[in-house]
Amino acid sequence: MAVAEDQRLERPGTEETQVYVYGVVRPGAKVSAVTGVLGSAVELMPVGNLAALVSRVSGQVRAKRRDLLAHSDVLQHAFSHGVVLPLRFGTLFRSENEVEDELGGARGDEILALLERFDGLGEMRLRVAYHDEEHVLRHVVAADPAILRLREETRGARPGDPRLIRLGELAAARIAERRGADESAILESLGAAAVEVHRDEPDDDLVVTKSSFLIRQDRRSRFGELLDSVALSQRHLMQFVCTGPMPPHSFVALSGMGVV
Repeated sequence: MAVAEDQRLERPGTEETQVYVYGVVRPGAKVSAVTGVLGSAVELMPVGNLAALVSRVSGQVRAKRRDLLAHSDVLQHAFSHGVVLPLRFGTLFRSENEVEDELGGARGDEILALLERFDGLGEMRLRVAYHDEEHVLRHVVAADPAILRLREETRGARPGDPRLIRLGELAAARIAERRGADESAILESLGAAAVEVHRDEPDDDLVVTKSSFLIRQDRRSRFGELLDSVALSQRHLMQFVCTGPMPPHSFVALSGMGVV
C-alpha cells in the first residue's frame, strides 16, 4: 500500500499544549512505561471503538534522534502486546476533539478494519548491499566476454580513449543488471513467506535492495529459515541486515493522514 503524504507535522511558533499521536490500537491496549517525545508521558486515549497512543506536548516536535527513538519505542512496546497502526513521526493535533474528529466517525470503521487486517502481522525490514564495488565488478567481468575483451584491448590505453569510456559504460550497465537480478531473486525467495512485500528505492550504488516483508506470526520461523539460506549462499558477495518484527510502518495507509 502506498504511504500517504505528510498531513500534520510540527506547527512552528506555538507553545500551546497539543496532542501528539503515535498510533492507533484497540481499547484496553497495554501502555508500557516508556517516555514519549519531548520527555512526555504516554497515555491511552479512547476514541469511539478505538484508542490512540498519545502524549500532551508543548512546543515544536523536531526530528531529533532522541524523539525519533522515543516515537519508535512507544510503537514497538505497543506492538509487543498487540496490533498497532503507526502514524508518521510528528503527527500533532490541537485538541482531543480534533483527534476524535480525525480518527472517529466514518474513519473509525476504516481503522477498525485495518486493525483486524494487521492483527498478528509484523514487518521485517531488510537491507542487502554488496561488500564493495571492486568485489561485484570482478564477478560481473568474469561472466561477460565483451567486458573481458575490452579490458584486454585497453590495457595501457591513454585517458580519454573512447574504448575506456565504452568499458566504463558497459561495466556500469552490467552491474545494474546484476543488481536488478539479485534483488529479484532475493525478493522472490523471501516473498514466499510474506503476505506482502514493499520495496524502497536504494539509497546507495552498492545497495541491492531495501525491502520490507509483512509476515504472519506463525510464518516468522519460515521467513528466518529462508533468510538464513539466501544470506549464506550470497555471503561471499553481499551483506544482509534484517530488523524486526516491528509495527507495519511500510504497509499501513490511512487515507488523508500520514503514516511512517
